[in-house]
Amino acid sequence: MHNLLKENLGEDYAVISHAEENKIGVYQKFNNCIYQETFVELQENTENNIYYLILNQRGNGFIKEQFDNKEEGICALGIYAVSILGDRIRDIETQDKILELEDNEIKSLNKLLDLKIGENYFSIFKEKKISVNLEQTKNGLYNIFYMTPDFKKVYLIKDREAPSAFLVLYNFSLKLKEVISLLNLWKNDFNISMQFEEKIRRLILGK
Repeated sequence: MHNLLKENLGEDYAVISHAEENKIGVYQKFNNCIYQETFVELQENTENNIYYLILNQRGNGFIKEQFDNKEEGICALGIYAVSILGDRIRDIETQDKILELEDNEIKSLNKLLDLKIGENYFSIFKEKKISVNLEQTKNGLYNIFYMTPDFKKVYLIKDREAPSAFLVLYNFSLKLKEVISLLNLWKNDFNISMQFEEKIRRLILGK
C-alpha cells in the first residue's frame, strides 16, 4: 500500500516510513531536497487500531482526523498531503474581479464562478447539497455554509459584507472542487466509502 501511495503522489513528494514508531510521513520535495518544516504523517495506535492524521509544522504536531481503517488512513494521508503541501497558482485576476463587484451584482458573481469553478460546487441563494452555499441574512450581510449529503448546514463564515463574502465563496468552492477531483482520482486505487468521502471534504474545508 505504501508503493500505491508513492505512485499516486508522484515525484514531487517523498514518502518515508518510520516502522519503529508506526508512522508514515509525506514530505514535499524541492529540487530533490525534502522540505521538513511542514509535513503530514499517519500514525497508527496499535492498541486500538486507530490511525491518526497529523499535520506537523515546525516541530509541532496537530491531529487533524482519525480513521479506523488503514486503507482509508493512507488514502487520507495522500489526499491531505497534496491539498496542504501542494503548490497552487493563485488566480489574482479572478479575485480582483470578485472584489470589484457591488452588493447587487449577484448575477455577475454567479456567471463568474460558473465560468471559473463550475456550477456543481457552489450555489447562490438556493440550498444545494455537497456544495458551498451563499445566503443573505436579514441585515443584508452574508453567510456561507457547506451543505452535507443529508442536507445539514455547516457554516464556514457568518455575517460577512460583500464583496468579501463573495471572495470567501469563491475560495471555499475552489477548495471543494479540488478535493472532489482528488477523491475521484484516488478512489480508482483505494476502496473508500461515501462516509469517508464526506469526512475528507469536511477535513479540507476545515470543518
